[in-house]
Amino acid sequence: MKTYPAKLLLFGEHTVNLGSQALAVPLPLFSGRWELDVSHGRQALVKKQMKLPQFAGFLERLNQRGQLLLPLDVPKFKSALMEGLVFESDIPTGYGAGSSGALVAAVFDGFSHQAALFSDLPALKNGFAQAEGFFHGTSSGTDPLICYLQKTILLTKNGIEIVAPSLHSPAYTLFLLDTGIERKATPLIAHFLKKWENEDFRRQCQTRLLPQVEAAIGAYLCGEWAALFEAVHCIGAFQFRHLDELIPPAFRGIWQAGLESDLFKLKVCGAGGGGFILGTTRDFERLQAQYPTQKLIPISAPNA
Repeated sequence: MKTYPAKLLLFGEHTVNLGSQALAVPLPLFSGRWELDVSHGRQALVKKQMKLPQFAGFLERLNQRGQLLLPLDVPKFKSALMEGLVFESDIPTGYGAGSSGALVAAVFDGFSHQAALFSDLPALKNGFAQAEGFFHGTSSGTDPLICYLQKTILLTKNGIEIVAPSLHSPAYTLFLLDTGIERKATPLIAHFLKKWENEDFRRQCQTRLLPQVEAAIGAYLCGEWAALFEAVHCIGAFQFRHLDELIPPAFRGIWQAGLESDLFKLKVCGAGGGGFILGTTRDFERLQAQYPTQKLIPISAPNA
């Protein structure tokens, strides 16, 4: 059965809303897939399907008005739900990891006769944005696009580009620190944009943060891991000093320890405030031994 991965916004959190570059990647450690559930009765099925019937109704209304941007066979989707179709997913919710994006990608992939022929990425992104808007009110469409394509995407002011990064390092490991905290992105984004109205903060971002974001993206794509380590340090230091509200209080100690250490560095992953924290380390096993109570998840590892 085909799976649809989670996604991560590695670099460009918040500043992407101001026109900077951002880099987002699929995260196959977590995923969702379609399954047929016919063994637990109607009441159990309703619980497992959660908002799927309402989502189908939302798509149906758009389709009836001639406003649906994705070429979906909505009646087929509704019929499949009646027969027991459910979306089984282990993608954490409230983490900015693309749980609804994976679902939207799965609906398009499973219920569009034109999915394989739909190669216009901006149009596909707009269609995904419309569909995912059911879950969030508004959506950029980026999350479903990544979950559907299952490729790394570079976001620029000129549009979107599929890129192929160098994932392996001779020495460094990229990892996630799971805070165990669900959060809502909207108030965090609003807070950053409010701070952006301050001239001094805006100048600090433009001269110190944005160059390091672009340096991190370039280093990641080229596999320059020592340069990436330094860029993550600079981004994390800026966030610790100027955007500490994005760092959960329980994790500010380990964050500061990283700033003072040559072993590892941390930065916000996505909107911040919880979910995952992104890190890079020179020695993952040593880091695990040093912080045995933290949930550390490697997402790239040194070459064997």
